[in-house]
Amino acid sequence: MAYSARARSVYNEASILSSSPRKQLVMLYERLLADLVTAGSAFDEGDLYAIHNSLRHAQDIVHLLMTSLRLDLWDGAAQVQELYRYSLNHLIMANLDKDRSHLRAAEVVLVPLGEAWKGADRNLDQQEAAADGVA
Repeated sequence: MAYSARARSVYNEASILSSSPRKQLVMLYERLLADLVTAGSAFDEGDLYAIHNSLRHAQDIVHLLMTSLRLDLWDGAAQVQELYRYSLNHLIMANLDKDRSHLRAAEVVLVPLGEAWKGADRNLDQQEAAADGVA
């Protein structure tokens, strides 16, 4: 069993590291959104440990997204950075106060952002496929 889990972990890590930055961004958002769902379920169950772990991981991802933005390459980056900062603050407060309303405030921002990045990725995949004559 342990070998199977370790092999899967190595495979997943290799998949992430070999992905394009665009795909890595989408993977980060998928994990972030999964953390938010897990936190919501943990709130439903009153599981303080799971709330803390899922919110802490979500905070780490949002912090990574916020600090990796290249403000010099895109006019909208500063606004997205502010959305990340707002969301991060609410995730921290949700964890400190164990207050689901802060989780909801972060979700209102992060879920649409995640969907937008996924949509942009799909559009670029389609454009690349068309340019390659695949689509």
